[in-house]
Amino acid sequence: MASVRFGPNSAAVEAFLERLDSLTPAEWEQVVEAAPGIGALPDLEVSMAPEYFKAFDAAAKAAKSAVFAGSETAFYDAMHTAQERAGENAFKRPREQPVEAGASLPGERLNPEAEAEAISRLALEGFEEEAWRRAVNAAMVAAGALTVQTWMTPHEFSRLFEPFQSLLPR
Repeated sequence: MASVRFGPNSAAVEAFLERLDSLTPAEWEQVVEAAPGIGALPDLEVSMAPEYFKAFDAAAKAAKSAVFAGSETAFYDAMHTAQERAGENAFKRPREQPVEAGASLPGERLNPEAEAEAISRLALEGFEEEAWRRAVNAAMVAAGALTVQTWMTPHEFSRLFEPFQSLLPR
C-alpha cells in the first residue's frame, strides 16, 4: 500500500519527501527566497503572487475532483507529510543566545543598549519564524502539486514547484 500512498505519482512524492530530509540550511534559504509568502496576510500575499495561488487552486481542485481514486486524501497526506518533514529539518542551526533572564521581570528596565539589543533579537526571531513558515508552506504546496502533476498544466506545476526547481531537477 505504501508504494501507492500518493497515487500514480507516489515515487516522485516519496523522492521529494526524502530530499527534504537532506536539505542544508543554505538550501532552505534558497527555498525561502523563491517562495511567496503564505499565511500571515492572505489578501496581500494573493495579490503579490496571483499566478502561484491560481496554480495552487488548480491543484486543489484536481485533487478534489477525484482524478484518481483517493486523490484528495493523497494530496492532503502529501502536504501534511511534507509539513512534518520540513518542520523537522528547516533551518537546523544554533539559535542566538536568549535575552537575559532578568530582562523580563516586571518593573525592571534594561539600559538603552540592552533594550536595543533585545528589540533587535525579537525582530530577528520574528523574521526567522516567518522564513521558517515560508519554507514549510512551500514544501507542502510542492508535495501536493506532485500528487496531481499529471492533471495540471506544466506551467501551473512549475509555479508551485518553483522554490525547489534548482534543488530538485525534474
